[in-house]
Amino acid sequence: MKNLLLLLLAAFIAQGCSQKPKEKKTAATYVLKETLVTGTDNGMINLAGFKRSFIETICQRWELDKTTDASDILVWDPKSGDRLFPGLALFKDSTAIENPRGKTLAGKWQINSDNDEMTLVLTFPGKKPHLYKVKQLSSRKLRLTLADDKGQPLLLTLTSDAQVHQNMQNDPFYYTHQWWRIKPATAESDSAIHERTKACIQFYALYYRDFIKRKGPKISFSGLPEIFIWYNRAIGLPDRDKIAQSWIDCFYNREQAVKAYNLLRTLIVNYEFNWPAGTPGWEYQTHSVLEQMYHKF
Repeated sequence: MKNLLLLLLAAFIAQGCSQKPKEKKTAATYVLKETLVTGTDNGMINLAGFKRSFIETICQRWELDKTTDASDILVWDPKSGDRLFPGLALFKDSTAIENPRGKTLAGKWQINSDNDEMTLVLTFPGKKPHLYKVKQLSSRKLRLTLADDKGQPLLLTLTSDAQVHQNMQNDPFYYTHQWWRIKPATAESDSAIHERTKACIQFYALYYRDFIKRKGPKISFSGLPEIFIWYNRAIGLPDRDKIAQSWIDCFYNREQAVKAYNLLRTLIVNYEFNWPAGTPGWEYQTHSVLEQMYHKF
């Protein structure tokens, strides 16, 4: 039997060697279809390479790369011990998002200059201004200090990939795409829950698009509201009794968060979506399906 297998393998190899090599087919270039972008200026601007103004440089998305680059109280919740994700998203129209990957606040920013010391001032409705001393700024690094409740200085070093959207409204962290993450003060109607859930789908579609445009090594969902389970060529949801607290916190209470969950579940179960072939990676397919989900919703 062993000899027979060897003979069959030899015959297979001989047959393969006698055949003419097949011509390689050139794969068609995948075209990223975008249906949720604003305007026609939908590319990216690279801020690195030559000198930019202070405002041009600071207006981008800043995230904490290493936990050692910030004081512990800014990285770890002192009560729960949960990981925090401090960061900033600053835009040229003076709008700002504090903690894009955490408990998000939407407001305005400005720079105050006093004896060559720059202070980044963030203002939010109904809250005291948040003050950050700018110690260092380059296209990829922003070193800040801020004071804790006792007036002690805290260190926060943020990094960036030095890329911004030509049209800031296409950034998933632009304030118009963030409102759904901010817990409402009162219970909402079914139609309002529907709109909040639809805005969630739009955000994730733009988030995948943003990843594709930045050509990042790996997409990260750290600190973002957890509701979808991401697979290769599939999007799932957790069991109803395992909905994450980060999703519940986007709604008035758990009951309303479950209503939104049910809307998503109905959408995923009732419709068949087209997963495009020939994409450079699974993220392109998921981006396409999220846009389809948005329009079906």
